[in-house]
Amino acid sequence: MMPILVGGLQGVLAHLDWVFLLGGGLTAAFYLFLLKWCVPSANPLKLTWTYLRDHATQTQTLFYALMLFGIIFLDILETKYDDIITHYLRWDFSSLFLHVEGSAGELFQIIHFTGLTYVLSVVYLYVFPVIGVVAVLAAYHGGEKELGRKIFWAAIFNYVLILPFYILMPVSERWSVDGDVTLLMNQISPLLIEQLRPMSGLNNCFPSFHTSLAVSIALVLSRSANKRLRRTFYAITALVIYSTLYLGFHWVLDVFGGVLFASFCTLLATWAVENLRLELVFYRAR
Repeated sequence: MMPILVGGLQGVLAHLDWVFLLGGGLTAAFYLFLLKWCVPSANPLKLTWTYLRDHATQTQTLFYALMLFGIIFLDILETKYDDIITHYLRWDFSSLFLHVEGSAGELFQIIHFTGLTYVLSVVYLYVFPVIGVVAVLAAYHGGEKELGRKIFWAAIFNYVLILPFYILMPVSERWSVDGDVTLLMNQISPLLIEQLRPMSGLNNCFPSFHTSLAVSIALVLSRSANKRLRRTFYAITALVIYSTLYLGFHWVLDVFGGVLFASFCTLLATWAVENLRLELVFYRAR
């Protein structure tokens, strides 16, 4: 029994390896680095603790947490049943995208090399997940709490409005449609894709959520008084968009769609925060 348990444990550790362990470490490291870079005067750990301490006992914090966990659960659920839904619908828009877009996606892989693939894979997998939190905390530290709320609601609106497209308008990732575009992340390790799949279906392409969320945050922060914060997120947004095309995940049409969604959701979030108190819906339901 013991050899079996040891062998099984070794298999699990071999599978996790640097994908999860190093990946989690990289995500945490980039979170701390970006927060320190955007707010040089603050200790990122102390800033995080202060934010959690100040908000832990507030009712609206529970509302925000429930919303975020709900989005994560919905995303996992949609990804799990995505193939079943697509099979039931019996339609796919990938061939239409290929006809409209042609070889445009190939242009982003004309220049590619291992170092660039590593950098953009890190941006796609480990930097992108923390940009929302970093933006909110940086805005909070600068006394721009309303910007933090706008970022939160822009993210919620982006996902809620994009989800019907993922369900009803299946578009396969660019690399999977023909051999002209390569999934460059696989050249590093196929395990990276295994880490990504539980949260991202193969045919959940249009519009690009990476693009829409990054652009939304950059648009909201364009109103920030923190010049370094604004410029940093402009650069991050450009890298996120480029990474989606360079790595072979998204179509150019996905990026255009993501920018349009970001613009609409940012306007919607701005209007909602300035004219409504959306959190009151939760208070009244209690």
